[in-house]
Amino acid sequence: MDFAFFLGCTIPLKQPNLEKAFRDVCSILGINLKEMAGASCCPEPVSLQSLNIDTWLTLGARNLAIAEKMGMDVMTICSGCYETLKTVSVLLGEDPGHKAKINDILKKIKYEYRGDINVLHMVELFSQPQWLDKIKQSLVKPLDDFTFAVHYGCHLIRPSKIMRFDHPEKPERIDTILKTLGARTINFATKLECCGYCARLQDEIGEKLVEDKMTELCELEEDVDALIAVCPACVSQYDRKEKLIARRTGKEMNIPVLYLPEIMAVALGVALEDLNLTQRSVKPDKLIEKLTT
Repeated sequence: MDFAFFLGCTIPLKQPNLEKAFRDVCSILGINLKEMAGASCCPEPVSLQSLNIDTWLTLGARNLAIAEKMGMDVMTICSGCYETLKTVSVLLGEDPGHKAKINDILKKIKYEYRGDINVLHMVELFSQPQWLDKIKQSLVKPLDDFTFAVHYGCHLIRPSKIMRFDHPEKPERIDTILKTLGARTINFATKLECCGYCARLQDEIGEKLVEDKMTELCELEEDVDALIAVCPACVSQYDRKEKLIARRTGKEMNIPVLYLPEIMAVALGVALEDLNLTQRSVKPDKLIEKLTT
């Protein structure tokens, strides 16, 4: 299966190890990723949308038009990119007048957005029954002895009227993928709380959200091997802030934060040394030890 691969900004610039893990998983599962030549920032789903909706829609429609020229659906691996591109496709699909307005702008740079492709997040694809079967058949190292906490984040499942692939209050798609790998997932009170990444103008708000979630996970009766996230911003936020909060408060916080394709790659047989799992603030030493014993 072929997809137009929308990589976004954050991962190639700051977290290439996350891209590597996703590409490894796709290679094993037989998914072909085609580069989107000329693609720009998605654009970012919070600030620019608030400043100028037409600029935001135009940039998003241009990216979708690139995929349309390729004749392929779009695959995203960042929840922010996913929300932007899917929202643009839904809004312009529901409003032909606004779509015509955006296309008048795009004509100046020789682009046209038709609206005839789909936008998918990797979780949306991997959690489909046929891909769950493929994952199960491809398992090399089942994660039977592992317990994970899942962070869904804001942009993957909300606004629910637009995203429309998982329950906004009781999501289960990431849990389902991890269970297919053999792992156990837990329910916890702060599971659906925001990571706080977008509260950068009031950093204390973001830190409080991280502290609440990581404190809860550290105080559970059972050990949590890792927090699993599917957005590079969420991965970065929890990893960096957890370490800073531990230093400031004296709390013992040592739960590593992994990107879903990293743990999928491990289960599908990718060598640990090829994944660079230690490239983070909280080193997953205990998890690596369990994987190698």
